[in-house]
Amino acid sequence: MDISRKTDYALRILSILVENEGTLLSVRTAADRVSVPYSFARSIQHGLVQAGIIESLRGVHGGMRLKVDPADVTVRQVVEAVQGPLYFNDCTAPDGCCERMDTCCYHPLWTGLTELVANYLDSVTLDDVVHHRRFPAVDAQFAERDAFCAYAGCGPHWNLEGTR
Repeated sequence: MDISRKTDYALRILSILVENEGTLLSVRTAADRVSVPYSFARSIQHGLVQAGIIESLRGVHGGMRLKVDPADVTVRQVVEAVQGPLYFNDCTAPDGCCERMDTCCYHPLWTGLTELVANYLDSVTLDDVVHHRRFPAVDAQFAERDAFCAYAGCGPHWNLEGTR
């Protein structure tokens, strides 16, 4: 899992839209401001429209603008809208499957990592980040070793100490 360039540019474009909420931003202007080729910015625009985060208006005076309240959109929602579901190993993908998942000692680790990062990215909205209102954090459960199996989906072969 990495944050793709496309996601990085999408977040930068969204930052411009959040800072200028309610106004139309042309794709050409957005492309220039984030230093991305116009065709790539159009692709990003399309993905954000498909996700319902922005709307696009055609015409000479058209452009794009936020369709949602930036205080209601988490950074994770944007990441997943642009590059798909968050996961760190193929076995933890939404449709992932591995013949060793039930016995692999690493599967809960990757599942736990996915939950940790998801929780972190869900802890802040676009509004929080752009306006420096709140910084990301994770739920206290991630600091508790005893809570690991609850969020990492440990199989029945694990005991409370986290060993088999």
